[in-house]
Amino acid sequence: MIIRRQTRPNRPIDLAGYRSDRPRYRHTRARVLRLLNRYVTIDLLSDRLSDLPAQFINPQPRHWESIDSKGINRSQIVGIHPETFLQVIAGASEIEAPIRAYSQESRSYLERLHPEMAQFMGGSIAADGSITLGLWEKEERQHAPIFTKIYQQLTETKLTIKPNLVQGYIPTNNPWADVQQHVLARITTEWGAVSVYLWLMAHSTGELQQAIAQPLQDEINHLAKFWGFSRWAFADSFLHQFQGSTRHILALLRHHKSDRTYGNDLLGRTHRLHKLWCGCASGTEN
Repeated sequence: MIIRRQTRPNRPIDLAGYRSDRPRYRHTRARVLRLLNRYVTIDLLSDRLSDLPAQFINPQPRHWESIDSKGINRSQIVGIHPETFLQVIAGASEIEAPIRAYSQESRSYLERLHPEMAQFMGGSIAADGSITLGLWEKEERQHAPIFTKIYQQLTETKLTIKPNLVQGYIPTNNPWADVQQHVLARITTEWGAVSVYLWLMAHSTGELQQAIAQPLQDEINHLAKFWGFSRWAFADSFLHQFQGSTRHILALLRHHKSDRTYGNDLLGRTHRLHKLWCGCASGTEN
């Protein structure tokens, strides 16, 4: 008797690997892991880190791939209720919106101790008060518009954004400690953004997924650069503080809870996203 092996029908593949319309935890975890292996490799992080000195001398924005925003539609949301997906998109828009305040906050903290990094973040200010943009701001200011465009495409409704209130520069008599705490805040928020955008990509496909991939790659780029700067400036003392970074992310979210129209429901999800990412990275399950 001849036993014929049953062949599995062709399954659709996107940037996160195989796609299922009804994914279970293991499948979503596998998609996040596939994205990590694609976008957060040691080689890629090393390349983004070694790129920082060159950007001090001749800053060049990271090139975005073209985005077919008109091709984005609700059928490209995968394995999750569309309203949940939309809440995360809207929350990301509000968090990304006050980019000028973020960049000038960083410039103020860094300009005394590392003028080149300060200019990378917040550019330079002329005598008349005009600002020449820093590379970080040039790249980051593209994020809120693409998320609001995604929201509009998925809902046919224009998103009304209530941006975060940014604390601003609050110096003490210890500028090194001030910079250390600020860099910790920047790393953890970049890390939080990477986690959320990986999750969004794991739950999307097609033009929608490809659009989210662009701000994701910016955040990974900036995460590597801030991490490298922290290691140069603070070495092992910074590593010890970074262990509490997830608590810092949650504290920031709670601090801005009253500011946001859409971001409050992200509080619980951020912790779960962090657990999912760490589980993928360590090979364990929750």
